[in-house]
Amino acid sequence: MMLICLYSLNAQSGVTYSIRGNVIDQDINQPIFNALVHVVGYESSATVTDELGDFVIQGIPLGRNTLVVTYLGYESYSTTFEVKSGKELILQIGLHESIEQLDEVVVTAHSDKTKALNALSYASTRTFSVEESSRFAGAVDDPARMAQSFAGVIPTNDGNNYISIRGNHPSVLLYRMEGIDIPNPNHFGDVASSGGGVSVLSSQMLSNSDFSTGAFSAEYSNALGGVFDLKLRKGNNSKTEYTFKAGFLGLEAAIEGPFSKNYKGSYLVNYRYSTLSLIDKLGVDLAGVLNYSDLSYNIFLPMKNNSTLSFFGVNGWSSQEVDEGLEDNEDLGGALNHSYSGEFLSDMSINGVKYLMPVKKNGYLSAIAAYGTTVSGYNEDILTTYPEYEYFSKFDVQNTTDKISLALNYTQKLKPGMTLRTGIYMDRLGYNMSYDRYSDSNTFYNLINNRDQANLARGFAQLQYALSKKWETNLGLHYTNFLLNNTQALEFRGNILYKINERSDIAFAYGGHSQVQPLIIYYVKSQDGAALNKDLDLSRAQHFVLTHNLNINRHTRLKTEIYHQALSSIPVGQGANSNYSQINQQFFFEDFQLVSEGKGRNTGIELTLERFLHNNWYYLVTGSVFDSKYKTPTSDWINTRFNVGYTSVISFGKEWNVGRSKQNVLGLNIKNAMVGGQWDTPIDRQASQAQKVEVRDESRPFSQRLSSFYKLDVGFRYKVNKKRLTSTLALDLMNATNHKNVGGLTYDIHNDKETEWATMPFVPVLSYKLEF
Repeated sequence: MMLICLYSLNAQSGVTYSIRGNVIDQDINQPIFNALVHVVGYESSATVTDELGDFVIQGIPLGRNTLVVTYLGYESYSTTFEVKSGKELILQIGLHESIEQLDEVVVTAHSDKTKALNALSYASTRTFSVEESSRFAGAVDDPARMAQSFAGVIPTNDGNNYISIRGNHPSVLLYRMEGIDIPNPNHFGDVASSGGGVSVLSSQMLSNSDFSTGAFSAEYSNALGGVFDLKLRKGNNSKTEYTFKAGFLGLEAAIEGPFSKNYKGSYLVNYRYSTLSLIDKLGVDLAGVLNYSDLSYNIFLPMKNNSTLSFFGVNGWSSQEVDEGLEDNEDLGGALNHSYSGEFLSDMSINGVKYLMPVKKNGYLSAIAAYGTTVSGYNEDILTTYPEYEYFSKFDVQNTTDKISLALNYTQKLKPGMTLRTGIYMDRLGYNMSYDRYSDSNTFYNLINNRDQANLARGFAQLQYALSKKWETNLGLHYTNFLLNNTQALEFRGNILYKINERSDIAFAYGGHSQVQPLIIYYVKSQDGAALNKDLDLSRAQHFVLTHNLNINRHTRLKTEIYHQALSSIPVGQGANSNYSQINQQFFFEDFQLVSEGKGRNTGIELTLERFLHNNWYYLVTGSVFDSKYKTPTSDWINTRFNVGYTSVISFGKEWNVGRSKQNVLGLNIKNAMVGGQWDTPIDRQASQAQKVEVRDESRPFSQRLSSFYKLDVGFRYKVNKKRLTSTLALDLMNATNHKNVGGLTYDIHNDKETEWATMPFVPVLSYKLEF
């Protein structure tokens, strides 16, 4: 009786809508027929999946509800979803087979948020949704900014989305999309980086994805610190839908829909253009304006026998030009003359095709071919004249890479609880690099001038086996061969999970990992033309992780992780540069010879207390304490740049249903982040004055601690649901207190003054989105 009353009350709030979805076996990517699907509180509308795993549920009102999926012999699944008037909800659901052959279905569902989408990952991995990247304060639809709320993730410069994971350098983060490694998916990313000012990835394109911070499974490679395993969502295959968004970060338009009424294929296309660039082109003079645009797409084509073909791509273009004179800069007191011109260029693209084919009953084959490119360049010409000296700097760096990637993976379920996955990857890496440095306005010497190619071959095998109801294990091997200099690595990966009871488990994970150096480093050359670094080894790391997970209730969990990472074969300098390690490189790269003899270590503990969104509110409280050090052959253990010591982040959000029929939503989201200060190498003021250029005291590397990091982000959302139209007004107050966060040290030679340069000030990010 109570259930009937609840249904009647909700139905009175307005028009009801349908939701659709597809249910598959998560391990072998095959549809599940006759799974029971229902929405909590609306059991009368329950349904079952058809032969293709598809389902439709009708009569669901606007707002948030909980969906439950059950099937004999599989673990039950539940998820919270939101129905909006302007966009049909389509869910993609994967079930994991239970090792127990149940005689009846257990209807009680457990939250799937505690598990990664990749069933082969037990530790240091969590799933994130595209909604979280939009909802978390300060995330502004960017997965990397959203991840800064997670334990062990450090914002290295809040003016961009670079992140350090557990003290590692930002460049050891891997981005993967649709099963293939992709170039840095960010606008304004510099050479060999994994971040930038604005993400190329649009929230319109992404589905639920995984984020790993250590000891990742054997299928991932060429990364030491972390992995973003991104999934693209499919377009609506029953009707055409549109999304328009205008805001500080750009003007955006998306379209999705079916190719025909009788075919379940779909397309999804999204384009964005810089708002400030458009204003500049309309005649408003904006000095140093950031120009960028991006185009993404996902075309999904079902074929016979449950096989599928998809075409996907992400493409971004960005640039910035600056020209200034003495009158443009107030910090050059005493200068007789000043001129500065500079241009920064950063483009990326990845376009590919993916074919999935079932193999017999319990296996599937995945074949992917992709072509990716990056174009990055920076040139500057600075001349500042003072009465007693002249400062001059001029150089030109151009770096173009292209990559042809082939991936072939096979997954076979050998029996319930035992799954084998194998795969090979082949990459042909092309490059065209030049680096000219000027000693005066007309005289330069060439540090790099190479155009060539190299090949990278990799393969893996991993086996997941549920030993019993309480014990599960995953064992794997990964092989890497960088054919440029024939450096190789054979690495063991493994983890084991013990379920203490229905609410808690403990897992231990180990992973040996390796990474190729950025290609540009291999071809730095001396003035006589000799390549200095062509024989560098792969950088290597061993990860050890112990994790405990406690589900306090169905919506709240407490997670604790203890980890240790041992790094080796890290490129380091020699002689006068003997304290240099690539672990700390901040901008561009160094032009001297390196050897693979450096070491590093990261040790810490992380805590995560998380309440998933339920009853219109959530929170995420994370904290970590860690130590990050590096060592060269001639030094003791030294702080890395990112050895901040601790992080503490509190994220909180609340939603209120407002309006006459309570169909609109007002949301408040807050993130409060406190992080220890990074380290920098002190400035040698005496030497700087003598040479009239900034000189660091390399005898005391990373011995000066910068100010601690503090940032308060506040986000407001107001969502209005009208008939077939949803509009969302959003305002993110990034660094709401305008706290001065320090990015590093700098030195004013003319005034003999050392200062700390600040990163992002207070920035309001306003946007308005229409979905229909």
